[in-house]
Amino acid sequence: MRTQSHYKLSILIACGILLPATAISSRAQELSSDEVGSHQSSRQFSAADVVGAQQFGETLGVADWLGPLAPVALSPFFGIACLSGMALYGQGWIAADNAFLGEGSPLNNSGVFWTFLILTLITSVPRLTKVSKPFAQAIDQVETWAGIITMLTLRFMIRAETPDVAEMAVIQMGFVSFSVDSLLMIAAIINIVVINTVRFLFEVLIWITPIPTVDAIFEVANKTVCAALMVVYGFSPTVATVVNLAVFAVALVLFGWAYRRQIFFRAILLDAVWAFCAPPKTVSEKPLLVFPVSAIGPVPARARCTLDRAGTGWTLRHDRLFRKDLVLDISGDDCSAELRPGFITNCVRLRGATVANLTFSRWYKGLLPELAASLEITLNQTDTATIRTSEDLKAELA
Repeated sequence: MRTQSHYKLSILIACGILLPATAISSRAQELSSDEVGSHQSSRQFSAADVVGAQQFGETLGVADWLGPLAPVALSPFFGIACLSGMALYGQGWIAADNAFLGEGSPLNNSGVFWTFLILTLITSVPRLTKVSKPFAQAIDQVETWAGIITMLTLRFMIRAETPDVAEMAVIQMGFVSFSVDSLLMIAAIINIVVINTVRFLFEVLIWITPIPTVDAIFEVANKTVCAALMVVYGFSPTVATVVNLAVFAVALVLFGWAYRRQIFFRAILLDAVWAFCAPPKTVSEKPLLVFPVSAIGPVPARARCTLDRAGTGWTLRHDRLFRKDLVLDISGDDCSAELRPGFITNCVRLRGATVANLTFSRWYKGLLPELAASLEITLNQTDTATIRTSEDLKAELA
């Protein structure tokens, strides 16, 4: 159904992840060659070298690791560019014992700095206008995971440069054991994902607000806050960690509500982009991906569901990761369904014992009659020519 689209998305993901990784690895090779050259004459490490390596590995403590996560979550590429910039040009005022910003850090390299600065410009400029912002939002997750992988790579590299440092303590959790280092990496992933999810939702809400300059204002404010938090981290990783945990706590409260809408908005925006670039030729036999506008029994609003024809009615299924899937049977003599085209989204309206509006993307924009026939629902052709206003747009994405 979406093989070509997924292929293009995989290329974008590869570019977004491999380009930063290449810049970081080049710095690693530079450090390795410097070490080889400096020790070739002696063929052995001195006692001072071993002590220095141990101190370098031990300085990457909890505060040094958790402190920059909030600004990286707000703007991954810009946050890492700020870290690299401070490592290069901030030696006079940053905390001297910070392994991330020290002279031996992989971030202390002009190639890394300019790579992430260019990536920042490429991903930020489209966010300044409402016309180009949907494309930037559609690939926002590529930037997020590229930032996560870059941060984890940096931690692996810093730990790898101190092989003589003793292994960190192991924590037993039931039948599974984790090292402290592994737990800190998992915590970093959760921290960035939770904060970034809430930030993404606010960006989409700003986008559907009918004020032309508000998108640019929000993007500038986001980068300003990111830079300010990085300055705090440069002065005091401990204070930055406290700020990060406070931001994380607020984002965690909103996460469940925001995560469902993030999945909804990503699906809508991605499908809008792919439907424009490579529209589908036929309707897939797989169930239709839909999002309820409001709660339907135990299914919450904007939860990711599938709608399929079943007997004389339809089946609505909500897959859950760690719990039993929710399956609603929509059938009966008085049950009917209607497909109504929209501007950004389309809608299936159910009537009868179950009354609900199920939103789905514009992936099948040119195949709505075929889609309606496959689901055996009525297509409302009158809405196709309706002129959509900003209020209609907000209603579709509410």
